[in-house]
Amino acid sequence: MRSGDGTSRRLGRREGTPGLHPVRARRNPAGIVVFLVLMVDSVVNGLFVPLSMLYLSASSGASLVRVGTLLSVAGLLSLPLPLWVGRLVDRLGPKPIVLVAQVLQAAGFLGYLVARNGGVVLLAATVASLGQRAFWSSAFTLVSNLSDRDPGGRSRERWFGVIGSLRAAGYGVGAVLAGVAMSAKSGLMYRGAIGACVCLLMAAALLLGWGVPRNAALPAGADLEERGKAERGTRGYRTLWADRPYVALVGLNTAFALCNVMLSIAFPPFVDRRLPAVTWAVGPLLAMNTVVQAALQSSVVRLIRRLPRHTSLCLAGVLWALWACLTACPLLMPRALWIPCLAVAVLCYSAAQLVHSPVSNALSADAAPSDIRGRYIAVFQYSFAIATVVAPLLFSLLFDMSSAAPWAALAVLALVTVPGMLALAPRLPQSALAAGGAGRAGTA
Repeated sequence: MRSGDGTSRRLGRREGTPGLHPVRARRNPAGIVVFLVLMVDSVVNGLFVPLSMLYLSASSGASLVRVGTLLSVAGLLSLPLPLWVGRLVDRLGPKPIVLVAQVLQAAGFLGYLVARNGGVVLLAATVASLGQRAFWSSAFTLVSNLSDRDPGGRSRERWFGVIGSLRAAGYGVGAVLAGVAMSAKSGLMYRGAIGACVCLLMAAALLLGWGVPRNAALPAGADLEERGKAERGTRGYRTLWADRPYVALVGLNTAFALCNVMLSIAFPPFVDRRLPAVTWAVGPLLAMNTVVQAALQSSVVRLIRRLPRHTSLCLAGVLWALWACLTACPLLMPRALWIPCLAVAVLCYSAAQLVHSPVSNALSADAAPSDIRGRYIAVFQYSFAIATVVAPLLFSLLFDMSSAAPWAALAVLALVTVPGMLALAPRLPQSALAAGGAGRAGTA
C-alpha cells in the first residue's frame, strides 16, 4: 500500500545511521568515489555526444540520416537490458553492475575508433549502448541507497543536486574539448577524443572497484525478509507493472528526457549545417550550460524546495518549450542576433534541466518500494533510454524535412507534459510528491 506516514524514512533513514550527507561526503571515500565516477561519465558524454553523428558520418562515409538510424537501431537492441539489470541490482547490489557497465562502454568506444563502415558502427554502438543502459539502470539505485543513510530532510534532492553540479562540470569539460575538435574538423582530433573517453571509462571502473565497499551500496535499513521475497520472485516486476501510476510516470518522463538529450544530439549538427557562420559557438554555449548548472544547481534545489514535485516538473516543461522555440528563431533573424538568441535559448534549457534532474530522480526513488527499488529505477531509466534511441532518428528525419521542424515538434511535446503531469499527480503517492518527499514503504 502507498505510505503517507513516512514509513520509508523509518526504514531507510533512521537517526544514528551513518550517513553520506553531500556536505560530509568529502570525508567519506565511498561518497567521493561515486561522485567522481558520475563526473567522469559526464566528461565522456560531453566529449563524445556532440561529436558522435559528425564523427561517425565522416569515418564511415554514411549520411547523417543513416548514422542516426544506426544509432537508433543500436539503442533498440539494448532496450531489453534494464529489465534484467534491475533484477540483478535487487539481488547483487548496484556496485558490480555499474562496474561492468563502465567496461562495456569502454569496449564500445574502442569499436568507434576502428569503425569504417555501417556494420562496425552498428556493432560498436550496440556494445556502448548496452554499457550505457546497464550504467543508468544501476547508478541511480547506488546513489539512492547511499542517500538513504542521510538523516536530514530532502536528502534525495540534495544528493541529486550535488551530483547534478558535478556532472555539469564534467560535461562542460567534455563540451569544451568537443568544441575544439569540431572547430579543427580533424579526423585525428576526433579519434584522440574517443581514445580519451576509453581511458576515462576504464579509470572510473578501477576507481569504483577500489573505493566503494559492496555493503555501502545496499539500501540502509532494508527489510531482509522483503528483499528475500524480491530475490525469490514473489515481488518484482509483477508488482511494478500493476503500479499503473508509476508506469505512467515513466511514460511522461520520456517526453522530458527527449527534451533533455536534444541539446547534445540535435543542437551541434543544427548549428553546423544551418548556421555555419557560428559553428565556433557550439562549444562555448554547451560550456555555458555546464557552468550554469554547476554553479546554480544547489541554489535551484533550495529555491524549489517548497514546491510540490509535480509543480516543479511542469515548470521544467514550460522552460524546455521556450528553449525549443528560441533555438529555431535564428532561422528568421539577421546574423547579428544569432548568438544572443542562441545564448538565451541555452539558458532556458539550463533552467529546465536544473529543475527537472534532481526532482525527477528523487520522485522516481521515493515513489518506489524500497525492497524492489532496483527494478523500479531500472524501468524509470527506460524513459531516458527510449529518448536516446528515438532522438537521433527523430532529429535526422525532421531536420531533413525542415530546419525548424525538430524544434517545433519538441516545443509541442514539452508543453504537453504540463497537463499530463497535472493529471497524473493525484494518482501518485502523495508522500513522494510532497516537497521533500517522505518516500514509500517497502510494501506496495
